[in-house]
Amino acid sequence: MSALPTFQLPLRPDGPPTDFGWEEREFSALSSTTAFSTGINDRDVFLGTPRCIICGVAEPVVLEHCHIIPRVEGRLWSELKERHWIPRQAKGHPEHEPRDGLLMCSNHHKLFDRYNFFIRFLPSKRKFILVNYSNSSDFQQFHGKAVGLNIFDRHAPFPSLFIIHEMRVRGFYPFQDPKVVLPDDGPAWQDWILSDGVLNTSTGFLNRAAPITSSGTAVSQQTRHGTNNPGDPSSGGHVLTLNADDINEILQATWKSESWRACQMEGTGTSWNGTAAENIHKYISMIGTEQPL
Repeated sequence: MSALPTFQLPLRPDGPPTDFGWEEREFSALSSTTAFSTGINDRDVFLGTPRCIICGVAEPVVLEHCHIIPRVEGRLWSELKERHWIPRQAKGHPEHEPRDGLLMCSNHHKLFDRYNFFIRFLPSKRKFILVNYSNSSDFQQFHGKAVGLNIFDRHAPFPSLFIIHEMRVRGFYPFQDPKVVLPDDGPAWQDWILSDGVLNTSTGFLNRAAPITSSGTAVSQQTRHGTNNPGDPSSGGHVLTLNADDINEILQATWKSESWRACQMEGTGTSWNGTAAENIHKYISMIGTEQPL
């Protein structure tokens, strides 16, 4: 590393001395990293409190950002763009794209990265469900139930990314039955989503904002651990497979998602402050109305 040049005092009023300022790419990387964290922290909030999307734990010290496609897999990320599995306007690296991220507790983050379980988006139910493919007894209480993700969120993970992770999980357990049987009563939500009042039963959406007290102030809710009733996958129900038809159905849902459209619009760098008609014209002229082939 070469030595930095000397400079004269007092410093110039128009900025730092030559070679002592931030490089443009450093600013860009910092901005992208901030966007990643902000997108996840704003999305994975329930009743005003960030929580693990799997178990609902809310202790900040154990919450971590998890990547569906690992941060180091830039080549795969580029190929996913080329194959239209993610928008070409997505961030240049997986570590910067909030739609590749999840908020989890440290335990579930590690087990996700080590391929103990996978998450599958069910287009017909519009839910992201957890599949205990390793048959771990510790995960049976979460099996076949929907995690705390909303496909209608503008920063929702791209459902297509979970296919890659699922393929890797299946590869880690080559002797498991490729057909996964889900509980017959589902997919229900994870127990904490129901017991803690996170689900808005009138709309079917998850309550993100903190509840309002009688004094008009928002109060953050802490985790209340309800009783878990482990499901029995052997009791019958929906059979989950992974074939060309399943993949195509998930890709179709990905292309139609609010998250896909929002990512496309963000990537244009265009102002959307015009009238509705003007914005529609801009969108069609830049992005079009047809889905990727």
